[in-house]
Amino acid sequence: MAAFEVALSSPWTSCGVRWGMRIANPLLALMVAALSLGTACTQDLALSPAAEGLRVLAGSERLLGARLPSGVRAFRGVPYAAPPLGPLRWKPPQPHVARKGVQDSTSFGPACPQDQGNPDWYRDVAASVGADGGIIPALREISEDCLYLNVWALDEPVDTPRPVMVWIHGGSNVNGFAHEPNYRGGALVAAHGIVVVSLNYRLGPFGFLAHPALAAEDPQDVSGYYGLADQVAALRWVRDHIASFGGDPQNVTVFGESAGGGNISALMRMPSARGLFHRAVIQSGALAPYDSIDYEAAEQAGERLLASLGATTVEEMRALDWQTLVDERPSALEHYYFGPIADGFYLPPGAEITPMPLMIGANHDEWLMYLPDDDVQSSFDDALDQYVARSRDTVAQAFVHRYESVEMRANRLISAAEFWCPALALANRVESLEQAAYVYLFTRVRPGADALLAYHGAEIPYVFDTADAWLPATPIDDELTAAMQTYWVNFAMRGDPNSASLPTWLPYEHDTRRILELGDNIGLASGEWTELCDLIEGSQ
Repeated sequence: MAAFEVALSSPWTSCGVRWGMRIANPLLALMVAALSLGTACTQDLALSPAAEGLRVLAGSERLLGARLPSGVRAFRGVPYAAPPLGPLRWKPPQPHVARKGVQDSTSFGPACPQDQGNPDWYRDVAASVGADGGIIPALREISEDCLYLNVWALDEPVDTPRPVMVWIHGGSNVNGFAHEPNYRGGALVAAHGIVVVSLNYRLGPFGFLAHPALAAEDPQDVSGYYGLADQVAALRWVRDHIASFGGDPQNVTVFGESAGGGNISALMRMPSARGLFHRAVIQSGALAPYDSIDYEAAEQAGERLLASLGATTVEEMRALDWQTLVDERPSALEHYYFGPIADGFYLPPGAEITPMPLMIGANHDEWLMYLPDDDVQSSFDDALDQYVARSRDTVAQAFVHRYESVEMRANRLISAAEFWCPALALANRVESLEQAAYVYLFTRVRPGADALLAYHGAEIPYVFDTADAWLPATPIDDELTAAMQTYWVNFAMRGDPNSASLPTWLPYEHDTRRILELGDNIGLASGEWTELCDLIEGSQ
């Protein structure tokens, strides 16, 4: 089903996305959609004649969703907080004021302010597997009014509440949105009968900007926590309203990739997020248990960005249009990463993580696609300087012996240091709290993907069963999709991914360090990555 939904509703065009206006009458809204978007779009957004079955009361609002051909109900663009516009920019998310009447929830909300990095990434992947990168259009629907979530649920009564999986998207916390084609939950719900939620959150200088002027007006005298606070607000919405969709608010699993996974690591440490989710799945994005951005460094970065635009007061800062801030960020903060900030209140430094079952892993070739086309040796040397404090030459020589090409040396070193070693550190921490941690290594290389191998983000279409039509596949990919979905959903249901029909996935232990390989075959992974982490960390 997911391929049908993706094919008919491109997220970078207006098809299936708000046009920047809200029409209270759902029938009128559908007429506008039919006239404006064309046949394919209306098929994706069409309502069944039995529209009453698509109405849900949630958040004191009557929401009218769409019925998908797979027997799944989709509620798109559901607001979970007030639009963070004008004086609410750089404020914690405020409550959404319920609207009167039946609300059309058949269209996705806009993406939060960002540049075109997201479609550019998809174009690069498409071109690397021999497809035409031009098939990926630009992202057009962008607005600061972006605090929306989407819900997919079965279109049938449920006797017992269903497990809920809440997706937090990646994109380095400067790009991405909840309704990307690979993030749509219809196929996962149709196959396994759970409830899937995806959410937007403020990005970059809107979600993670710290600045003394902003801290001065904050009750806690801190700033830069807005993107994480959005995620907490969305999880509170899930707690309060997901039962209306058949979901169990006492059985919520958050799962996310890249920056989304790193944000989940932070949520596990945030007092305000405790009790809002009960299990976590982190895909290629773990922060080490106590890793976060220093608050003083974050404020200095915020001051540099705003000073470059001539804005020093809060009024001047809020008067800037969002496009100006987005355009200025890459040059003003070239090497700065917008991530969770240890502000001492929302994210206390060194905070204990909330004990809960964890599924965590990384892909075999995370950094290969990000290496430069030339002078890869400099990337390897820079990585040695960054990640190896002592015994640099010894570590360098070890990589020379292990890998013939400098490209593979750089790929393995950076992939381990940025993704794999932090994942193992978090798994170790969870195990020390007497909770089960399940660790995987994704190794599947699609046919024709020799330039990418098992690249960053490659596992996502398997989890959602949303592989794009241009992505090469064989029956192996279908089998791996079914297996990974079963592992993920079983973990969400009961904290244990195992199934009688699949190879046994044993919990990770510091002594045995068992890791499941997910690739052409499923089974115990080699010890390559744990050995690399021992090598890197032993040199610190």
